[in-house]
Order: sequence, then C-alpha cells, then structure tokens
Amino acid sequence: MPTASYNKFQDYAEHVNKAVHNWSSHTFKAVLCNTAPVATNSVLADLTQISNGGGYTGGAGGGVTLDSVTLTETSGTAKLTIADEVITASGGSIGPFRYVAIYNDTATGDPLVGFYDYGSSITLADGESFTLDFDATNGVWTFA
Repeated sequence: MPTASYNKFQDYAEHVNKAVHNWSSHTFKAVLCNTAPVATNSVLADLTQISNGGGYTGGAGGGVTLDSVTLTETSGTAKLTIADEVITASGGSIGPFRYVAIYNDTATGDPLVGFYDYGSSITLADGESFTLDFDATNGVWTFA
C-alpha cells in the first residue's frame, strides 16, 4: 500500500476559528480525485472527482463516510483521529485516483479539510480493496 502525504486546505484554518466544523457531531467524508487539489480549494465543488463506478459514488453528498472520527485533547494539544476505511471495487473498477480529500458533509457548502496525495494513480479492479490508512498514533493532525 502506498503511503500518502497530508495537505491542509488553506480555508480550513479559518473554518476552524469560525466554528464551521464540529468533529463531535458532523459527518465527514472522503472523496477520490485524480486531478490534483490545490491548497486554495475551499468547498467540495472546487474538486474534480473521479467518475462513479465499481460501487463508488462521488459528487455532492458522496464519497466514503468516515467512521470513528474522534477529537481529543491532552495537556492543551488537540488530536484528530479517524478509523481506517476500506474501499472495495464491486461490479467494475474504481479509478484511477491519486488523491483522497476530506470534506464536511454536514456544514453548508461541503467545506474541505485536507487531502492525501498517494504519489501516483491507483486503479482498483473489480474485487480489489484499498485501505484509507489514517495514522491512529499521531492522528490526522494535531493542534497545540
């Protein structure tokens, strides 16, 4: 499985300070892209997602719902962790995709959080799986 680097969307810093994201009650999702997101993208509609198929559905409200999203704080440092998610192609292929972007499906306009760059395009053949491997130890991000 390729490793990925995390990149924050610039508006996320403002969104946090304006209480746009509630990690305890909002629904966050991951969508697949093969066109590179840019740091200045702000909302889901700014991204070019891959086509639907193989059991994957993108678009507004689409993507993979992220389970077990947890924000904790210890000694003044907040840490976001997300349980790993498995995407399995069913009835056809998924991709190619290189980027996985996280967005808030609850907040108005589907604001973006960040994205992972896997370094090269990935295509899942029918029956193949891909794990979105979120760092359970260090978290997706920390804020001190």
